[in-house]
Amino acid sequence: MMPADKTVKAANIIETEGVGKEFNGVWVLKDIDFSLRPGEIHSLVGENGAGKSTFIKILSGVYQPSSGSIKIDGSPITFHNVRHSESFGIRTVHQEINLVPFFNVYENIFIGTEQKKNILGIGVLDDRQMKRKAKEVIERLGVRLDVNKPAHLLNASMQRIVEISKVLVHSPRVIIFDEPTTSLGEEERKRLLEIIKGLKKTGIGIIYISHNLEEVMEISDRITVFRDGCRIDTMDRSEAAPEKIVSMMIGHKSYNEYKREECYKCSEVFIDVKNLSTDKLKGINFSVHKGEILGIAGVVGAGKTEIAKAIFGLDKIQKGEIQLYGGRYQPSCQRAIENGIALVPEERQAQGLIPNYSVMKNITLTYLNKWCSRGVMDSDREIETAREYIDLMSIKTTGYAQLVKFLSGGNQQKVILSRWLNGDFKIGLFDEPTKGIDVKAKEDIYGLMDQLAREGKAIIVLSSYLPELLSISDRIIVVHEGELVGEFDPKEDNAKEKIMHAMLGGRVA
Repeated sequence: MMPADKTVKAANIIETEGVGKEFNGVWVLKDIDFSLRPGEIHSLVGENGAGKSTFIKILSGVYQPSSGSIKIDGSPITFHNVRHSESFGIRTVHQEINLVPFFNVYENIFIGTEQKKNILGIGVLDDRQMKRKAKEVIERLGVRLDVNKPAHLLNASMQRIVEISKVLVHSPRVIIFDEPTTSLGEEERKRLLEIIKGLKKTGIGIIYISHNLEEVMEISDRITVFRDGCRIDTMDRSEAAPEKIVSMMIGHKSYNEYKREECYKCSEVFIDVKNLSTDKLKGINFSVHKGEILGIAGVVGAGKTEIAKAIFGLDKIQKGEIQLYGGRYQPSCQRAIENGIALVPEERQAQGLIPNYSVMKNITLTYLNKWCSRGVMDSDREIETAREYIDLMSIKTTGYAQLVKFLSGGNQQKVILSRWLNGDFKIGLFDEPTKGIDVKAKEDIYGLMDQLAREGKAIIVLSSYLPELLSISDRIIVVHEGELVGEFDPKEDNAKEKIMHAMLGGRVA
C-alpha cells in the first residue's frame, strides 16, 4: 500500500520565469511563468500545438530555452540534456508505452540502468537485486504483479504500471505524466488516477498533462492553460470549471459540447456481420446502414479493435461471414481497400503513419496508383492533392514536405483521415479516433464524421470513451470479453448508465 501522507508545505521544487523557445526565427513558446510545489498535482491543458510539449521538453532537458530562466529549489539551472535533468530528480512517464515486449517486468524497469555485481573482477547483472527493487516499487503502488512476467503478456493498464515503476525506481522528486490514461478503459483509468493521487501524498511534485477535463478537474491542485505558445492563466482547482478552461484553450467566450442532431440512416445495408468469430471474438452479429454512425463500446481489451481488424482482413476469421453491399466478402487488406473500406487505427504512431515520411507521402501512400502513370509518379499532381487536403482538413503544418512525426496528435490524425478521403471510401472504421487529441481537433473530427454520414457513408466508431459515443452515434452496441452483450439508443433514458453497466459485464435486461 501507499506510505502515509507526507505532503510537504515548502518552497517550489521547480520555478520558471519568462521561458521561451524559438526555432528558425519562430517563437513556439513565449514568456512562460510556472511553478511546482512538493506534494502538488499541477495540470497543463491546451490544444495540440499550444506549447505544452515544448515546455515539458525544456524541463526534461530535451531542449534548452531560448529565453528566460529555470530554478530548482530556488537556484538557477540550465539543463544540458535529459540525463542532467534526471540527475535533479525529474522523470517523465510518456504517453506511448515503450516496453521491450519479450523482456520481463523487472528487466523493463531497469533497462538502461541495470544493476550489476562484481564477481572475480567482472561486472555481471544482479537479477536478484533488480527483482527485489522492482517488487518494492510495484508494492508501493498497491499493485500485485509478477516481475518475471514478459511485458507482452500484460494488459494496457499493467504496462502503464511498469512505465511508472521505471520512473519510481529512481526515487524522483518530480514526475511528468503525459496523457497517461489515453490507452485505458474506464476502470483502469480510475485505478491509475488513484495511484497518482497516492504518489502526491509521498511529497512528489506531479505535472499532469491531459485533454480529459474530467480527469483534470478530479486530480489537480492547480491548472495552467496554454494557448498559442503562451500561458493564459493558472488557477486553483476551486476557481476552475470545464467551460472556463475550454474557453481559455480555444479563445472563445463560450463552448458547447458537440452533439449530433440529425440521423442520415438509409434502408440500404452496407455491411452485415454474421456470427463472426476469431481468436478473440465469439459469434458477433451486427449490421450498418448507409449514412449511419454505429458506435461500438467496450473497455480496453473487450474486443472492439479485433472487430475492425477482422473486417479489414488483419485478423483471421475462424467462423461466420461478412457481407458488403449485399454480396459475400472474404476479408483481406487489399480487398478491403478495393471495396471502399477505410481503417483509422487506434495506435496512429505505430500503425497509421510512417513517421519519417512527409505529410504529403502519408496522405497519398494508400492510393499511389492515382498519381502514377507507367510506373512514374506525377509529383505535381501529388503535391496538388496534398495541398488540397492540408487546406480542406485545416492541418497545421509548415508545408506538405514537413515530416509527419513533427505534427501534433490531432494533425497526425487528420493526415490519416486525408489519406482515405482522397480515395473516396464507403465504409469507415474509426478506432479510438480522438485518442490523445485536443478539444478543437475532436470537434473537427466529429464534424467530419457527421459530414461523411450525410454523404451516405457508413461509419463505425470504436471507443472506450462513452461520452464520445453518446454524442456522435445513431446506435451503440456493446462488446464484453469478445461477445456482443447489448444494443442501445444513445437518446434513451439513462443510456449512459445502462451502457456502462453492460461494458463492465452487467446483465442487459
